[in-house]
Amino acid sequence: MLCSECIRVFERIGSALNSPIDTVEFLTQVAESIVTHFHLKGCHVRLLSRDQKVLEHVASFGLSEAFINKGTVEAERSVAEALEGRSVAILDCATDPRIQYREAMVAEGIASMLTVPLRARGQVIGVMRLSTAQPREFSKEEIEILEVVASFCASAVVHWMFHSILSHITEATRSSLDLKSVLGAIVHVVCQDLRAKGCAVQLLDAQAKPTGTREAFGLSDAFLARFFATFDEDLGRAQALAGGCVPILEVQRDPGVPYRDAAAREKVGSVLHVPLGLAEHVVGVASVFTYRPYEFSEDELFLMATIGEQCALAVRNAQAYGELRREYQGLVDDFQKWFGESQTYPRP
Repeated sequence: MLCSECIRVFERIGSALNSPIDTVEFLTQVAESIVTHFHLKGCHVRLLSRDQKVLEHVASFGLSEAFINKGTVEAERSVAEALEGRSVAILDCATDPRIQYREAMVAEGIASMLTVPLRARGQVIGVMRLSTAQPREFSKEEIEILEVVASFCASAVVHWMFHSILSHITEATRSSLDLKSVLGAIVHVVCQDLRAKGCAVQLLDAQAKPTGTREAFGLSDAFLARFFATFDEDLGRAQALAGGCVPILEVQRDPGVPYRDAAAREKVGSVLHVPLGLAEHVVGVASVFTYRPYEFSEDELFLMATIGEQCALAVRNAQAYGELRREYQGLVDDFQKWFGESQTYPRP
């Protein structure tokens, strides 16, 4: 590939990054630029599903709708090597057993394919699949350039995930004032938007002690029983009570994690403890678990702290509503009791 062509690719990416477009449109523009300047047939960006078993369509260029919607793309079967963090080239898609839909490749006119992982701080979150109409071997220089492009795409996707969660958390917590519903919405949205393995929330009383009010999503009952039972022994959650997000990179090995045995059985990688509220008034702790070890950036920690404050406000509102409702019900009960007793006295 000529240096001038390479420069034009990065100019297009830079222009897209600086324009007011959403992430899907950005990825579509990147795909178009890659197809044009690398003389490809198509480019397809797919992200791992929350359970990391399926690759979900996000953006593409040069490929037909029939091909894009050909069926579920299984992560383990079609891009297992790429999910380990390596770019994988397939010269003949019609015969290579690593290709899941060989007949669809032939019908689409795809001869060769290069799969480049989208990596974010040590974790593969998806892939960029580049297809050619004629058999083609990509040079080392081309693969290196495409891996740099993929890193830009991965960064854009991560920012998209963390910013979309803000609007979704707001929408979810405004939809109900019932405390259980609010907590259920929080753990569900966090898991879905961050593609996390699981999320658990434990509320605290005025003395910062765990209450019986808790909610979780994506985690087994056996793991949760052990996790919730070790709140007072957990150094990470204790640090979160001071008002800051606490990431634990390797849950199964960290000596400050009292539930390491359960974490190994659950196959969790990292955990991020997020205080719900500010240091002087933390109403609970949300713990986000990942499939593989994941190093959260400073920007991500700041954003999660903001989400924690927003969730705390929703929890306090739900608690206040619940208290008001109980007081109202008490007044109604008192009135009904008084009214019933008043009926027993004879009228003058």
